[in-house]
Amino acid sequence: MPEAPTMQVLDIIVMSPKETFLVGRLEGPMKPGLWELRLNEEVVATLDITGEAQIEAGRKGKLQPPRVAVSRTPVEKSRFDFTRDEVTLVRVG
Repeated sequence: MPEAPTMQVLDIIVMSPKETFLVGRLEGPMKPGLWELRLNEEVVATLDITGEAQIEAGRKGKLQPPRVAVSRTPVEKSRFDFTRDEVTLVRVG
């Protein structure tokens, strides 16, 4: 069984009560559907991801820009310490 797509989450940006951006690194497609938000391997929420926000790469440098998942499910950013904790988003199913 192949491993589920996993995004390393670098930041969470609450745009509105109905839209949250999860910024991070992901190889492969960001498919809409249910994804588990994990804190140090423990599931803390199941999010309804609607897709990926399109962002432009910076003009300088050759690094890939981070990917941005769009969630309809509210996320409380204060629960996470991105400098200490491992925060991941894992596709369900």
